[in-house]
Amino acid sequence: METRTPLTLIFRIVLTVVIILTTSRSVVAVANLQDTTVNIKDTLRKVLQREATNSVETYKAHQISLQQDQLLEGLLKTIRGTRDYLKAGIDTSGINSEIIVLRNKYSIAIDGILTHQGTIQTERNLTTSYKLLHELLSRARKRDQQATQIKNKLVNFRNNFDSLSADPRLFQVSRDSAEFVAYIQQLYVTATEVHPIDSTLTIALKQVQLSKMRADLLVYQLESALEQINHYQKQLSGNTFRKEVSYLNEPPVAVRPFPEIVRESWRKGKLILSFYIRNNAALLLVIALLLVFAIIFLRALRQKVENGHVPPQDQENYLVLKMPFISALVVVLSIFQFMFPDPPFIFSGIIWVVSSVCLTILFSQYITRYWMLFWVGMWLLFILACTDNLVLQASRTERWIMLALAFAGAAWGLIFLLKGRREVLREKAIIYFITYLVLIEVLSVLANIYGRYNLSKSLMTSGFISVIVAITFLWTVRLINEALTLASDIFETPERRLFFINFEAVGRKTPTFLYVFLVIGWFILFARNFYAFKLITLPFVDWLFQQRTLGSYHFSFFNLLAFFGILILASVVSRIVSFFAADVRNEHGENKPGLGSWMLLIRISIIVIGVLLAFAATGIPLDQAMIVLGALGVGVGFGLQTIVNNLVSGVILAFEKPINVGDMVEVKGKTGTVKSIGFRSSVLETLEGSRVTIPNGELLNDHLTNWSVNNALRRNEIVVGVGYDTDIKAAEKLLLTLMNEHAQVVKLPAPLVYANSFDDSAIQLQLYFWTVGLRTSKMVKSQLIIAIQEHFREHGISIPFPQTDLHIFNTPPPEK
Repeated sequence: METRTPLTLIFRIVLTVVIILTTSRSVVAVANLQDTTVNIKDTLRKVLQREATNSVETYKAHQISLQQDQLLEGLLKTIRGTRDYLKAGIDTSGINSEIIVLRNKYSIAIDGILTHQGTIQTERNLTTSYKLLHELLSRARKRDQQATQIKNKLVNFRNNFDSLSADPRLFQVSRDSAEFVAYIQQLYVTATEVHPIDSTLTIALKQVQLSKMRADLLVYQLESALEQINHYQKQLSGNTFRKEVSYLNEPPVAVRPFPEIVRESWRKGKLILSFYIRNNAALLLVIALLLVFAIIFLRALRQKVENGHVPPQDQENYLVLKMPFISALVVVLSIFQFMFPDPPFIFSGIIWVVSSVCLTILFSQYITRYWMLFWVGMWLLFILACTDNLVLQASRTERWIMLALAFAGAAWGLIFLLKGRREVLREKAIIYFITYLVLIEVLSVLANIYGRYNLSKSLMTSGFISVIVAITFLWTVRLINEALTLASDIFETPERRLFFINFEAVGRKTPTFLYVFLVIGWFILFARNFYAFKLITLPFVDWLFQQRTLGSYHFSFFNLLAFFGILILASVVSRIVSFFAADVRNEHGENKPGLGSWMLLIRISIIVIGVLLAFAATGIPLDQAMIVLGALGVGVGFGLQTIVNNLVSGVILAFEKPINVGDMVEVKGKTGTVKSIGFRSSVLETLEGSRVTIPNGELLNDHLTNWSVNNALRRNEIVVGVGYDTDIKAAEKLLLTLMNEHAQVVKLPAPLVYANSFDDSAIQLQLYFWTVGLRTSKMVKSQLIIAIQEHFREHGISIPFPQTDLHIFNTPPPEK
């Protein structure tokens, strides 16, 4: 099609006028000129209208051509993006293979519950299967979400194809034959690229849709199985004290081979253990780090003891020093096992077995043979009870095993209760747990005989576990107490290899909260063997996590507890780090700045991070939190100016560091050592032994003398008088020798002696010497005064004392 510009149009109009004028039949026919003019106007008007119509059509054709180019370009871009996405690979095979694996594990999880059902449902089987199915459901949902994401991506590609391909502008063609041929060729090239990708996309969509259907089906089956297990558990809880199986003297109703039950139980146990370890690898790493720290600490403690800090005859009384690795393992596993959320029984059992084995090794060198026999017997019964608890389905064979174990536990405990040598028992509280064991195992025997299988098994297992765990906790506290007592006595000065822990701040005994924590932990370990514990705690957990609305803000009580819990935890951690706030002694026995100098900044950082995390935990945006905190800061600043002043002063002290923890300072007439620099105030330990709390604002604003700067050097002065008949040079030489020979007098700057003045009774000599530290200066000054007196006496130099001569004259009386 020919392109027409405005200039071309004007040229054509003028040319038409000229042609009309030159073709007039009578140029000289003036009479007909007006008619000719009218005809010219009509002709020009028609020409202009025709050209205008042609211009509009030409413009529309150009716009359609541009839009067609854009559509084809967008279509090609979509094609290439789709091709790259499909070329990168759609993991439908991975999704399908994972679904097959999950389905196989699903068949393991429902064994004995939905398939191969026995006479009754067992609490252990339901609990284990519930945790397995919950983990499988989580993984199936991830695969379902992955399939959904792939499907949505492919559907978007398909929609783009369809929307671009169905655009009517693609089907408008030009009247110009050359442009028409070119456009058809362009469409052919585009179709050549679209067709194979379109076919591949269709196939991929079908595959993803099939994978998603399989994932949806698996998710549905898992959710249905979980609902069924919840139903069974509620039924089981309601029938706790009712007869579930036949009496032991009656034949069983249904029989499944015991080896098959053991094999399926083992498969479930391995599967849930692998899942749990994989999900909690980070916590296991934390346990490993804590174990390393405990081993380093106990080995350093033992090395100090072996170097003579504790008499050899007393070393045998400290169990914690015999095997540092074993002791560290007992303490770390006993206390920090509660870090793991809702562990399966097989995982908890491994922790208990390892702890009890380590404790057995320690006992072999410490307790009497009589009580060692009790422990070994109880430990063997505990191992058998834990092994039996891994059997998940009821059988007559297992019931006889349970009866034998419960009877043996009751008999073993009763023997040592009646004939036990309590006077040689290290931990007297063990007697109460043995009594508890006997009662629980007797109840288990009775429940088993009368067909209460689940109650019997829960009682039998919890009895042995509770006693072993309780004894382990008791000895854990004993080990901690021994370690803290030794550390407080031995490590008077914190050392780098013990991470500068201040054991004076830690204390000599296990803190009370640890006793409370272990008692609560022991009760939880006992109670979670019963489904009733879950029934009691589950509504409370649901109540905590239930979302509530206040205006436009959504929250839960758990979020609020998390908010205050994080703040409290940050405060506790900031206090714990103060245990590291001690300082290191230099070669002169004086304090030099250590980790404690930075404690205030570290503590403030912990508090700030805790506040930010607390707001994040509640779901409050941090920008809004900063606005609220800023407004509160302004209001609080006016009402608490003094406290804010002291807080800011503490921060300035931490940054400018005019004083450090451990420095000897003099402020407001008080001289002492800086023990801590807190948020609001600092603690000063005076030379008299008292502790003075001084606000940080006063430390910053008042005149403060720091005796620990400049290598803690202090100039001292002694004034001594000698008689007028004394050889001043000899006395000066003697005094210089005494000062230079003193071990604690600094050689640089060198000591000096000056003859200061003539007094009434003596010539005053002034001695100047330097020492390290304030405490050292007083001691050195005292020693030098004593030495000066002794050496002056030996060399015949007198130290005169003030004296006055009184002369009395007899005056004759005046004459009268």
